[in-house]
Amino acid sequence: MEEILKSIVLGLSSGGIYALLAICYVVIYKSTRVFPFSQAAMLIIGAYVMWFCLIVWNLPVWLGFLITCGTGALMGMAIERVFMRPLVGQPILAPIVVTLCLMLLLRGVGILVGKGNIQGFGESFLPQGAWEVGFLHLPKIQVYGFFLCAALIAALMLFYDKTRIGLGMRVVHEDHVVAQNLGINVKRVFQYSWVISCMIAVVAGMLLGNIQGVGLALDANGLIAIAAVLFGGLESFAGAIIAGLAIGILQMLTISYIAPLLPGETTMMIPFVFLLVILFLKPYGLFGLVKIERL
Repeated sequence: MEEILKSIVLGLSSGGIYALLAICYVVIYKSTRVFPFSQAAMLIIGAYVMWFCLIVWNLPVWLGFLITCGTGALMGMAIERVFMRPLVGQPILAPIVVTLCLMLLLRGVGILVGKGNIQGFGESFLPQGAWEVGFLHLPKIQVYGFFLCAALIAALMLFYDKTRIGLGMRVVHEDHVVAQNLGINVKRVFQYSWVISCMIAVVAGMLLGNIQGVGLALDANGLIAIAAVLFGGLESFAGAIIAGLAIGILQMLTISYIAPLLPGETTMMIPFVFLLVILFLKPYGLFGLVKIERL
């Protein structure tokens, strides 16, 4: 029982990052109906920018955080304006393929910058060590990371509920034509969505870089987050959060009980096996909107 509780607690800490990543996909999909595969590679960019700020340039953490978030915002703005806006109204496959190309391009930038080496933050970002709470061994990095993810998710939800821009984005999420008739600039909302999503992705990249090391393997977490998005439902923030946490717990249980019995990286395989089962039972995800077409 103690081992199960340990796995659940540690799974929640990694699941918080998956939930944050899943939200960055949902933000763009709800607005544009385009699935942004490029966000997986934004993790690499965020981790490397933060690493340069703290390790190479010796900047304070708060300044490195702002620079990294600003880099994400500028990249989101550029991606939407240069690559995605010209494809508005085109067949849906075109922008999806563009996001795949962007993922490979950003990964290539990571190869040029990092030369394939894995870097570390050390004590310069989140503290190392662990707390002993009864029989629980809680790594400080993961605990701080979980609470930072929770704070960012709460701030994003407040932004959507309490600000004029956020309310306008919610209208666009529901219907583009209705939003235009209400005087909302839909293209600008598309840009806001890309900016917010890229900022979320680079923050997740910072956290993962501090936990796993800064390297090209970080984009694998973005692929796991895709499983969380499909599991929870492409249009649901709540589904993304619940699915991210669930996959984090499932992954830790796999590490504890299944991985010792099987060869290879079974922790990477299990979320996708679980996703296949869920999609077989509920093709739109647990909280996805079921589309009904009348003939």
